[in-house]
Amino acid sequence: MTALQAYLQNSKTRKVLSKKPGEAGFSLIELVVVVAVLAILSAIALPVFNSISDKARVSGAKGTLASIVKECGAKLADSSSGTYNSPQIDSYTFSSTGTAGTCATGDTYTATPASGINLPTFVAVPASGAKTCTAASSGTNAALGCTSSKW
Repeated sequence: MTALQAYLQNSKTRKVLSKKPGEAGFSLIELVVVVAVLAILSAIALPVFNSISDKARVSGAKGTLASIVKECGAKLADSSSGTYNSPQIDSYTFSSTGTAGTCATGDTYTATPASGINLPTFVAVPASGAKTCTAASSGTNAALGCTSSKW
């Protein structure tokens, strides 16, 4: 018996040679089903994720605006002048009616969303304690955070 014949008579070799092509792996239908399931799950998850992101931006803007008002109130009470650090928050810019970054009696402080982003604008007037919220003109989250209980 030659070495080749001995190799071909081996049970492990016979098992490997008896396998038909295509027995291993996934069929095309299985792959299509998996892709379809992933597409459905992502279609459900993306709007939820965007809503959560918008809520976080609005919450950050409101909190930062409240901090600016408190910071200016404390500085004006101490020395009747002062400055505040204008923060950089994604999607919002902060400003006051007076000189930018400067606290002054009677100033109104505003958190404005960047252009093209449909989120509300928040305004705080520290002397009167008034707080207002103006909803954006469109978008599912245009009025997010505009209720009196939240702002």
